Amino acid sequence: MTNKINEMLAMYGLREEGNLGAMLDESWDDDAVRKYCRDVLATYPDLKKETWIVGIEGGDYIYSFGGNFVFITDDIWSFNVVATQPVLALLAESMVALRERQRNDTQQ
Repeated sequence: MTNKINEMLAMYGLREEGNLGAMLDESWDDDAVRKYCRDVLATYPDLKKETWIVGIEGGDYIYSFGGNFVFITDDIWSFNVVATQPVLALLAESMVALRERQRNDTQQ
């Protein structure tokens, strides 16, 4: 399976790229990253699942949006996103803003 994942990363130019978790502070657990990343990605009308590997515990996916690619590992143990630094920064910024808006909405 690792070889197939490496092939996916190489095919989409993501082999040497960074991780979304490194862009967020310690208040972000896997469940929060999963929820807000999915919510942010869902706002892109051109979001497309390019390729994937699915197993019993979860899967590995390449998504595209706005000419960018992201690799997502989503399984019962973790949620991980790999992309170029500009895409990670965009996702992290959007996720933080969305979480803050939702917190403010619930406090009103």
